[in-house]
Amino acid sequence: MNEKIGKRRIRKFLGEIKKENLDSFLLSNPTNISYLSGFRIAEGYLLVTFAGLVYFTNFIYEKEAEEVKGWKVVVSNSNIFETISNYIKKLGLRRVGFEATHLPFLEYEKFKEALEEKGVRLIRAIHLIEKIRAVKEKKEIDLIKKAVEISEEAFSFVEEIIEKSMEEKDLSIEIERFLRLKGDNEIAFPPIVAFGENSAIVHHRPQKVPLGRTKFFLVDLGAKYKGYCADLTEMFFLGRMPTYIKKVYDIVRKAKDLSLKKVKAGVKAKEVDKEGRQFIEDKGFGKYFGHGIGHGVGISVHEHPFINPKNEQRLEENMVITLEPAIYLPRRAGVRLEDMVLVKANKG
Repeated sequence: MNEKIGKRRIRKFLGEIKKENLDSFLLSNPTNISYLSGFRIAEGYLLVTFAGLVYFTNFIYEKEAEEVKGWKVVVSNSNIFETISNYIKKLGLRRVGFEATHLPFLEYEKFKEALEEKGVRLIRAIHLIEKIRAVKEKKEIDLIKKAVEISEEAFSFVEEIIEKSMEEKDLSIEIERFLRLKGDNEIAFPPIVAFGENSAIVHHRPQKVPLGRTKFFLVDLGAKYKGYCADLTEMFFLGRMPTYIKKVYDIVRKAKDLSLKKVKAGVKAKEVDKEGRQFIEDKGFGKYFGHGIGHGVGISVHEHPFINPKNEQRLEENMVITLEPAIYLPRRAGVRLEDMVLVKANKG
């Protein structure tokens, strides 16, 4: 990661820490630590203070961590809770924030006990870095666009190799191989391949089921490029689209278009969701659409903002979100269409 970018992210986070009336923050989420430091996702804790960053890890990651500029590395091969609490005491810190949605309860209890003995308060905080991550920098947007490009190529690859004898599991494996060869060594998530009625299962796990005479199938996939994810879903049809599927497909496509028109900076996430969801409900299929209409994408495939009926958060320029309305008809078919959208000041 560019050193200038890293410093800018740290400044933003220190600003959030100050707003919470904290003198430091202990990060435990490896993804958030990676976002601030550029270090790969690994086990460890990052103490962020106004005087600098301290990374606590073990022997396994010691050498790699020491190559990162901008932080001090402390290795603990015994009781890491005591190691961290003693260091916090040495720095004279009194109000230490922690990631309440990530730190496991047992670890919280260990830290709380060790710190309270030293007169230090451990204070819960929620999604401080996630809110910063939601608004993408130019470099991040470029990397996401590349991940999307690779993912779109994968759909063309599916069209080239699909045949009646191919099983869901086989196609999923081929897609994953394609995404790994074109992008990172890891992918955003395991590809979802659902033939026929299996498409009605939201997160179907590919089985050893051949395509056979099935006339349609769903593919949900996402490449990863230099740590940034894509998430796209397409429907594939072999021959003429069945009449009832076409009806559902047209409703879902229109719902996506309506939500897209609503996307712009300043609009509440729930309003984007409502635009597409209301159309599906008006057509009589509301009970067959039970998840949010989208979510943010970045170094995680699901991140802020979450586009659902309850989210009051307002979209901001340079957020990257998905729109994925769907209708799932049990034991018949599911139709989900998913695109990625860059939020702009006036439109997506």
